[in-house]
Amino acid sequence: MEFMLDQAQTDFGRTLDRMLGGADTPRAVRAWARGEHAPGRAVWGRLAEAGVTGLAVPEAYEGVGPLPVELGVAYVAAGRHAVPGPLAETAAAAVLLAALAEGGTARAGQAAGHWLPRIADGRALVTLAAADGGPYALDADAADAVFAVEGEELWLARGTGRSSPRSTRPADWPAAAGR
Repeated sequence: MEFMLDQAQTDFGRTLDRMLGGADTPRAVRAWARGEHAPGRAVWGRLAEAGVTGLAVPEAYEGVGPLPVELGVAYVAAGRHAVPGPLAETAAAAVLLAALAEGGTARAGQAAGHWLPRIADGRALVTLAAADGGPYALDADAADAVFAVEGEELWLARGTGRSSPRSTRPADWPAAAGR
């Protein structure tokens, strides 16, 4: 089996590469490392305008996905330009939220309805932590939400939001209950 990108996917990758080439990502990475997230969020905004943040979000939640090949193309460009932030974690959280919402629980649908449109349009950066993986989540200091995965459940961690301390301990209510 041979895998090749189609012309639209190739063009999408080239467009993102040009856009990120002019985004001064080295400055954004240096600022991100110092805890200054505004330049990185500006790059994130450019990715959102290009539709990247909606690639993992189903159309039912204002996204354009799931489009895993296009997401891969976008992440190759993001990696080439060292885009800072929880890109993969945000996409993974979107996939988890959508899958749990498909399970039909009211809480899962409510969580998906709240978070997925915000992820799709770039308003929300989220990250993930394994509930038993310790008290850390990558880029939690910049994330709008930290989700903890525990078994088949996804929990919104306490203290989420840019000005709050982080904890990966499950909150009093699950963000989405398992099937």
